[in-house]
Amino acid sequence: MRWSISTGSRMRHLRTSIRKQRRGDPAGLGRGWLTRWLPVFGRPPRQAPAAAPLAAGEATTARRFTLRVIVAAPQLTIPAALLSTVHQVGEALVPVVMGLAIDRGLASGDMRQAGFWLLVLGLNFLMLSLGFRFAALLSTRAVQLTQHRLRSMLSAAVLHTRHRAVRQADGAVLSTTTSDVSGLSLAVTIGVFPVGGLVGIGFIAATLFAIYWPLGVAVAIGAPFAVVAMGALSSPFARSRHRSQTLLAAAVGQATDMVAGYRVIKGVGAEQEATARYRRSSRTALAGAHSSIGALGRYLAGSNAVSGAFVAIMAGLAGWFAVDGRISVGELIAVVGLAQVLLPPLNMLTSETVTWWATAVASGGRILDLLAEPNRSAPPSGPDAHDATLSALPPVEVQLDGDEQIRVEPGELVGVHADDRVAARIVAALLDPAAGEGRVFLDGVPAGRLDEDIYRSQVRVAPHEAVLFSGTIAENLDIPGAPPGLRQAALKAAACDDFATVALGGGDRQVGQNGEQLSGGQRQRVALARALATDAPVLVLHDPTTAVDAVTETAIAGGLREIRNGRSTLLIASSPALLGRCDRVVDLRRATAGVS
Repeated sequence: MRWSISTGSRMRHLRTSIRKQRRGDPAGLGRGWLTRWLPVFGRPPRQAPAAAPLAAGEATTARRFTLRVIVAAPQLTIPAALLSTVHQVGEALVPVVMGLAIDRGLASGDMRQAGFWLLVLGLNFLMLSLGFRFAALLSTRAVQLTQHRLRSMLSAAVLHTRHRAVRQADGAVLSTTTSDVSGLSLAVTIGVFPVGGLVGIGFIAATLFAIYWPLGVAVAIGAPFAVVAMGALSSPFARSRHRSQTLLAAAVGQATDMVAGYRVIKGVGAEQEATARYRRSSRTALAGAHSSIGALGRYLAGSNAVSGAFVAIMAGLAGWFAVDGRISVGELIAVVGLAQVLLPPLNMLTSETVTWWATAVASGGRILDLLAEPNRSAPPSGPDAHDATLSALPPVEVQLDGDEQIRVEPGELVGVHADDRVAARIVAALLDPAAGEGRVFLDGVPAGRLDEDIYRSQVRVAPHEAVLFSGTIAENLDIPGAPPGLRQAALKAAACDDFATVALGGGDRQVGQNGEQLSGGQRQRVALARALATDAPVLVLHDPTTAVDAVTETAIAGGLREIRNGRSTLLIASSPALLGRCDRVVDLRRATAGVS
């Protein structure tokens, strides 16, 4: 009781603090009194945008896939590239304006000219600062949007495994969908800042050509040579980076599988062998990382040496021309400043861009490897394919080994009482009719011969394990294609009234990671409400009330009967309260009593 009161007090205090913060800072950014009323530009939408998959066919190479990622968000990267160009040109104008201020103001003693050029210098700093800030903002949003598209595409490939067999370990898949997606999405910035750097180098070359043409010619010839030379030095680093990421993913996959199978390893006494295997994999990954970092260090050293030598030569030429009287003191300051400004875009093109490219190509290759897993049970084509038109509410039949058979007529609520092994086989058969656990017929047609989209549109299976997504209750019940008014009815049918009402935050209540902010019974009821909110023609439920009390279970049984009226429901359970509300019950315990 003390814990409940303390927890409730803390929650009320937290909500009060959030309300005060929002009143003080309408944007909710935690700003102080001086800046809280300033406008905020470029805020992302609250809802995630539609994630169209990127094209990746069998003939797609890692380089081609990386190029597609670079241009994946043109609505963001093109304005960002223009703003990056503004920033680079502004950087190049700084020494030019300073030279003009010296030649036309300080050298001649005209303070009005000096003040004018200092004002121009200040406006230029404002321009280049805003250009960089908004270019970085748009670039970051483009990277995040690309990550969202890539992760959605990979999630669909991994979760919908009927058309491909994902043979990689779970940890390797996780590494691909996290670190490799992050590495590949960085390629988006190649279409932003390097573009500004190239324009900046061109502007510097034109400015130097206007000051004294031999300097402009030197930049026009030397800058491309330096870029090409650094690109040629990047190949060893790219190969080393790909090998390092592959070894790291293998080590992560082995660690994940070892943790997941810890009880099995403990039971067979294989702790030492499992530890030894992971140690070997980890050491191999560490050696690969050391090799990759060494290759990166050698590449950066060579890149910086070439670009530094180029800038030093430019500064030396400018000094020689100034001593020779071919350029003025102000022009000398401008040339030296331009030579220093030339160094960052050169380093970006010869170091950062090549690093981004090498990392993206390596990550893109691993993502393509995951997407190109061979087919396991692709739907048949040709004369064996079945393109039948199903009825609006088709009957469902499940045939297990022997004479075990379950049939659900349209609109029926059928209960199945079976032991855990048989129940798991029924659920597996309905989840994936092509897996071989049993034969499933939909409207008399073998489900394994139907198109997957057709089957999924008719049959929805809610497994026993209640898995929730991070976010709010409403977001967990946001089912694509579901009737808009069914969410509240589903919450009521699942007896979620005691914690999901409007007074308690309703659908805006956060559930935490995998529902950690809810109790076991609450988590199970939200999962049941999510299944009911699909309004599927045929819904399969497996033990949906094992974590709730008897009173709540009785309420759920009544709500289930009401909300599924006119729909077909297969309820696999052992609860008398649930089975008592079914139209009929198929008892498979007698059929399997003699089976060990």
